[in-house]
Amino acid sequence: MMNFDKLIKEKKKGFYFRIDVGKDPVTGKRKQASFGPFRTKTEAKKELLKIKNQVDDGSYFKESTEDFSMFMERWFNTSYKRTVEITTAKSREYVIRNHIMKYFQHKKINEITTFDIDSFYVDKLDNGYSGAYIRQMHNLLNQAFDQAVKWSLVKVNPVKNAKPPKVKSEEKITWTVDEVNRFLNLIKNSSMEIPYLLAIFTGMRRGEVLGLKWDDVDFENKKIRIKRSLCFVSGKGLIFKEPKTKKSKRQISISQHVVNVLKKHKQKQEFQKEKLGVQYQDNNLIVCTDDGKPLDPRNLLRQFYRLIEEANVPRISFHDLRHTHATILMQQGENPKVVSERLGHSRVGITLDLYSHVSDDLQEQAAEKFENALLKQSQNPLVH
Repeated sequence: MMNFDKLIKEKKKGFYFRIDVGKDPVTGKRKQASFGPFRTKTEAKKELLKIKNQVDDGSYFKESTEDFSMFMERWFNTSYKRTVEITTAKSREYVIRNHIMKYFQHKKINEITTFDIDSFYVDKLDNGYSGAYIRQMHNLLNQAFDQAVKWSLVKVNPVKNAKPPKVKSEEKITWTVDEVNRFLNLIKNSSMEIPYLLAIFTGMRRGEVLGLKWDDVDFENKKIRIKRSLCFVSGKGLIFKEPKTKKSKRQISISQHVVNVLKKHKQKQEFQKEKLGVQYQDNNLIVCTDDGKPLDPRNLLRQFYRLIEEANVPRISFHDLRHTHATILMQQGENPKVVSERLGHSRVGITLDLYSHVSDDLQEQAAEKFENALLKQSQNPLVH
């Protein structure tokens, strides 16, 4: 039986020990490792026993002393990047480089503790970043350290017990029916009308609107099929990509009004093609530049904010047109499942969570409707 006391040596800075930790997988020779300093012999003995047990059951490994920034770079390129959309990877790369790697740039991967992670969150809060944005950093750190554990670089994930800030639930900003009409009246019959009309009447995302082609529209059955999205990627420019989820690749019914406006727009576009001839780059896009090229999403946004000021309606994001579409449908008492399918949500629960404020209003209306229905059945009011 091993005499632990003989293995522990006292030196100037405390107590140390050196033991066999297995064999080198390449040479087959035994490997030894030193541990310490420990404040007391008891502490050293406790750690020695723990490591000895790990060596015996095969779970022991020496944690990596790789620079944390180098690990994050490696993890992002080999593990994370290939599991997400290219646009998501680009935005997360910015978060990793400018926030996470910058903060922990002088740390080794095995040196980062839960306290360090919590301090990082506090620093970001103090610098004015939102709880939602810090949660994004938290999720990236958690995924990275989970992989580090799987790669046997560290023994535990220090993010697991960290406390990221709570995300404040903010009510979605949407336009009323009057505000929608004010905006649409401003752009009616103009070359700018189509992208906003589609977003308001269908709930499509900006990229989906800009990626829509004439082949995707079934005028006879009044349907639009979402097959792609247009986005801008730094270093690559404008690219078409597949919808982000299976549910995003969907079919949306459109009203006769939308059909009529689209047909008029198609006629104008055909005239423009004839006018420009070979100078027109025909990509079959519904929304495009005057010479047929894909329209940069950022340019559409600049135009949108200018039109908002002209229409004198509340400033919202383009994505909030999608929320406006859903909110008006919900206020009209539309089935949440139908709304969910139009938006391309993976679950109806997501729709209900996003528009819970509308659901609360509908609950009150439902109570009134129920009472009125019952009272109509009897000439005498209910008596308690």
